[in-house]
Amino acid sequence: MTRARRNPLAADVAEVAGALEGIRRALRGAILEQTRQMSVPLTPPQLLAIETLVEELRSSGAGLSISELSRRMGLSHSTVSGIVDRLEARGFLRRVPREDDRRFVEVELTRDIQRWLREELPASRSDPIADALATASALERAAIRDGVVTLARLLAERRR
Repeated sequence: MTRARRNPLAADVAEVAGALEGIRRALRGAILEQTRQMSVPLTPPQLLAIETLVEELRSSGAGLSISELSRRMGLSHSTVSGIVDRLEARGFLRRVPREDDRRFVEVELTRDIQRWLREELPASRSDPIADALATASALERAAIRDGVVTLARLLAERRR
């Protein structure tokens, strides 16, 4: 007897996790495609640096040191320093001395990029979903909405 037959929950978990990973890839691909259409497109490591700084901005309202950014990206300090240099030259990031110790700097998103994140990025994420849902029947849209909302609620309850 296969493992999936012995443990239906494990099979459901694997299927849901796989589907969510596919959705994550599709949404990330849409954002990556938008960055490729820029006059000078972003590389995947540059996009990862920006995503990491966005996560930090949303959680703490601050930037990160290059050391911490390196750790979170899983790349060497010198590699991330080069990525930051290129993004800073393009006006995406800026280095700001830490208020408590001016010998250290934090890397932050520029105001223009923060505006882009607030105003344009949400559409980049929602457009692929809207396109997919436009082809679904009303019943399929309701099932998708109900399933995603339920999963989000269950995950939130686990964190409490």
